[in-house]
Amino acid sequence: MKTIRCCFLVLMFLAVSTFAFGGPFLVCDPYPKKSKVKKFLVTVNGKTVESMPAKKPDGSTYLKYDLGNFPDGTYTASVKAVNTKGVVSSPSAYSFKKSGTKVEPYTPPAPKQKRPPSRYFQGHIDK
Repeated sequence: MKTIRCCFLVLMFLAVSTFAFGGPFLVCDPYPKKSKVKKFLVTVNGKTVESMPAKKPDGSTYLKYDLGNFPDGTYTASVKAVNTKGVVSSPSAYSFKKSGTKVEPYTPPAPKQKRPPSRYFQGHIDK
């Protein structure tokens, strides 16, 4: 009986952990330990939020921003890194489309351009 209860608890823990940690994230390549990134400024559709860097076991830091709470739609994100001296990096922009837990790159469609007429008739056409 204890074995069944223990197995049940383990399965419930695994099921809950996939919901808790399975959301889509906006991530970047890791910064080396010597770069000393203090925070990231993440701007999504005009709203700026500070995000603390996540750390890897080797001491490098990277951006891990949760997109799970965003409703489905298209977004443009801009990210700046800030180091311990307060120096801000140049922004890096990324457009994406979110639908459920799926996030994919998004490029807006190019506007259609009017083509000039291909033929030009001089004078009048008689019937």
